[in-house]
Amino acid sequence: MSSAKRRSTNKGFSLLEALAAATVLGGGLLMLTSAAIQLTRDEKHVDWTSAAHGLVQHKLEELRSLPLGAPELNPGTYNDANTLKADGTTGGPFTRSWTVANDVPAMGLRTVTVQITWRDSLKDVNGVHTTTAAGFVRCANIPC
Repeated sequence: MSSAKRRSTNKGFSLLEALAAATVLGGGLLMLTSAAIQLTRDEKHVDWTSAAHGLVQHKLEELRSLPLGAPELNPGTYNDANTLKADGTTGGPFTRSWTVANDVPAMGLRTVTVQITWRDSLKDVNGVHTTTAAGFVRCANIPC
């Protein structure tokens, strides 16, 4: 067998095969990058949701720790004067309000419902999210 014929039977990668492999690899890397960006957005949304739950819980515990008959536990709707950050300081994206209702669910109890609203344009077009929790406090006098 001649050396010219031997060289032609040696197989290697053609330029077209290398280009196809680079295209497939590039597409895979692009998908991984897209997934990483989406995971970062989801993580930020989870952070905000977690902070909102913490702010709701903090206000519920604060109201439940007040003495019986405290004016803050009079029936009505209230809200914080300023927007809140995740740590409860002013100037963040969270708006907190709460409602106190008499004799709900039973005589002698007041239901305190705390609601947090915030804007998150990363997840949806509308971007407004709300989380709510409720707890009970006793009235100073029965019936309330």
